[in-house]
Amino acid sequence: MLRRTQRSSGRGFALVAVLWVLVGVAVLGASLTSATRETVAAAQNRVDLLRAAWRAEACAEGARSVIDEALTSSGAKAWLGLDAFVSRSPVVTGCDLSLRPGGTRLDINSTDSLRVRAVLTSIALSADRADSLVDAVMDWRDPDDASRPHGAEKAWYVSRHLPTPRNGEIAAIEELRFVRGFDQIDGLDSLFGVDDERIVIDRAPVAVLASLPGFGTEALALVADRRSRGAIVGDLSTLAAALSPASRSALLAHYPELVRLTTATPDAWTLVSRGAVGSPAIVATLELRLVNAGTRAAIVRRRSWP
Repeated sequence: MLRRTQRSSGRGFALVAVLWVLVGVAVLGASLTSATRETVAAAQNRVDLLRAAWRAEACAEGARSVIDEALTSSGAKAWLGLDAFVSRSPVVTGCDLSLRPGGTRLDINSTDSLRVRAVLTSIALSADRADSLVDAVMDWRDPDDASRPHGAEKAWYVSRHLPTPRNGEIAAIEELRFVRGFDQIDGLDSLFGVDDERIVIDRAPVAVLASLPGFGTEALALVADRRSRGAIVGDLSTLAAALSPASRSALLAHYPELVRLTTATPDAWTLVSRGAVGSPAIVATLELRLVNAGTRAAIVRRRSWP
């Protein structure tokens, strides 16, 4: 009887051991399957990102070929309207592209407070609100922690658990959203930038032109009217000739400064190309800064992400 009981007990232990082994194997198999699945997914993501980057590159090269053809066939006058040439071309059909001329936004880093205020009041902000925003952005970029009369320095941001001022130049226009009050204004990226560029009279928003010395109500209205009719203003002398004597005198009084601040054609263009692969889409972005090199557009800056 004792031997039978021992044999039964031994079989029981053996069965339990086998079951534990089976459980261990099942767990190990599940872990290996999960790890394999994650490895395959990561590898697929890398492949999709590479394909997306190639697609962005291909679209950018297609756009550059269109630009080079436009410069070859139409000369320097094509440089002002490169985006129109590219958008009409079948070469870039199906591409996610954007082409923005330089000189359409006011440099938030190098521009003085009076010109920044002029842009803000031109978009119908009250004088008090404009003063508050101007002081806030000047406090953000200056090297000290002393607040201006209507501004905000480190203590104000710390008390609200917000990112504190850089006390230096704004690195990217997205950073402007962290400055007190600017998060409540739409369309900032069309008015302000971080590149020190000459303003293009025929491409910059009227609100940006309002920051230029000598550009009064009549000059701004003339630019807006010509744009509405699909006409261009051209250079400063052409604009001055179309103004009344009083407005012409106001503009010409600042002529040397305006020559330095403005241009009839963009100094550069920024081409952004995006490639997407998969669902949900994995997106690769390529940004090129292009300058006019005669019959072609030369790349002077290249950035890509992620």
